[in-house]
Amino acid sequence: YDPQDGSFYTVLGLFDDDVAIRQGWKASAEYEGQVNDIRLAYSWSSDMKDVFSGYNTYGQVYEKILGCNAVLDYVDDVQGSEDEKNNVKAQALALRGYYYWFLVNLYGQPYSYNKDALGVPLQLTSELDESGKPRNTVGEVYDQILKDLQEAERLFASLPESMQVLRNNRVNLPFTQLMLSRVCLYMENWEQALAYANLVIDNNNFGILDLNSLPLPDMYGNPAYMDYYTYDNPEVIFLFGNWYDVLSLTMMSYVNYGEETPGGMINWTKYNLPVVSESLINAYGTDGTDLRRRHYLIPDEYNATPYYQPCSKFRVDNGFRLQPSTTSGNWGVAFKVTEAYLNGAEAAAMLFKNGAGANYQTEAQALLDDLRVNRVVNGSFENVSIVDPDELVAFVRDERRRELCFENHRWFDLRRYGMEPLTHIWYDESNNASEFVLEKNAPGFTLQIPNEAFEHNSAMVQNEI
Repeated sequence: YDPQDGSFYTVLGLFDDDVAIRQGWKASAEYEGQVNDIRLAYSWSSDMKDVFSGYNTYGQVYEKILGCNAVLDYVDDVQGSEDEKNNVKAQALALRGYYYWFLVNLYGQPYSYNKDALGVPLQLTSELDESGKPRNTVGEVYDQILKDLQEAERLFASLPESMQVLRNNRVNLPFTQLMLSRVCLYMENWEQALAYANLVIDNNNFGILDLNSLPLPDMYGNPAYMDYYTYDNPEVIFLFGNWYDVLSLTMMSYVNYGEETPGGMINWTKYNLPVVSESLINAYGTDGTDLRRRHYLIPDEYNATPYYQPCSKFRVDNGFRLQPSTTSGNWGVAFKVTEAYLNGAEAAAMLFKNGAGANYQTEAQALLDDLRVNRVVNGSFENVSIVDPDELVAFVRDERRRELCFENHRWFDLRRYGMEPLTHIWYDESNNASEFVLEKNAPGFTLQIPNEAFEHNSAMVQNEI
C-alpha cells in the first residue's frame, strides 16, 4: 500500500456495512500511518482529504476523462474507416459516462435525494480552461452521463454485429446498456432501468455461472479460491482496473506485530485490520444452501480465526496468508450480467410497488429465480413468492448485497436507498471500542473534494459540512 498512489477505489471498501474491524490487533510502528488512514476512512472523517493523498480518486478519474476527451476531439482527424472511428468514439463516450457516474456518486449527493445539489465540474473537451470551471449540479452531470451513454449505444449499434460484443478488454454495447440500466436505476427511472437490463440479459453472449457446477473452495489446493474476474466466466461483460486499486487499504492493509516468546524467538503475526461484517455473513443464512457463502467469502488464516477477508471473487492461492494472486490476471472490477438481473428485478419490484401492475411482480420474481437457481444447492431451491411490495423490494436489495458483495456497489446502493444511519465500531490496540455513527442523510455520505482540486480550479466551492 502506497498512500501516494491515488488509487481509483482506495477508500471505497471501508465505508459501508459489509466491513468491520477485527478485535485484538497490534501493530508495529511502521504501520501506524496506514492504521490511521484506515481509521479515517472507516469513520467517514472529512480529514481524509487533508491527511493522505491516496484519497485523491477525484484527480485520478479526471485524468481518465481527459484521455476520453482527447480521443473524441481528435479521432476524426486520424486515418481509418467510419466503423473504426465510430467504434473508438463509442468506447470513449461509454467510458466517460462511467467515469462521471463514479465521480458524481462519490462527490455529489444522491440523485434521488437532491439532484440540484453540487456535483462535479463537467469538462467535455481536452482544451485547458485557465479560468476554471464551477461545479455542475448532480442533475446536470446525470444528464450528460445519459447523453454520453446513449450516443455510445447508438454508435455501437451502427457497427456490424461482430464488432458490438467483443470481449477484448474494450467496452462494448452490452457494457453501455448495463451502465444505462444502472444510471436509470439510480435516477429511479424504473421503466428504462428494466428495459436496458433486459437488453443485456437477452444477449446470448452472456450467461449465469452455476455455482453447483464448481467444486467447493479447497484452502489446501492451488488456487484455493477461483478467480471470477476473467473472460472465461460467462457472466463477465467487461473487466477494468486491477485488484491492487480495489484492495490497497482493505485486503492489503497488513498489521505486522512481533512478540518475543519464552524461548527467545520472535513470533510474527500478519493480518488485515478490516474484516467482513457479521451482518453480511449472516445475510447468507446458516443452513448452507446459499453457495455464495462458501464461494464468495474467504476465511482468514485457514479458519484459525472467526474472521473473513474483506474481498470477494478474486483468485486466492494456498498458503497461510490467503491473498489475491499476482499472477491471475489482476483485474479489479467486473461488469457482469448478474447486475442486469438485479437492476431489472429492483426496477420491476419498484414498478409493482408504485401500482404499475402485478405483471411487474411476476417479472421481478422471475429475474430473481433465474439468478438464484444458480446460487442455491441443487434440490434446495424454492421460487420467490412475495406478495407484499415492500417485502419484495427489500428481498431484491438483500439479494443484491449477497450477490455483489465487495464489487464496489454497496456504498452507492446505501446512498440511493435513503442514506439510513450507519454505525461502525472501531477497536484500538487495547481492544477498547469506539462507535462512529453516520446519521440519516449526514454530510458524510458525500465525500469532500480533495484540496489539490482547488489549487487548480478557483471556480469551485466545497460541499457544506
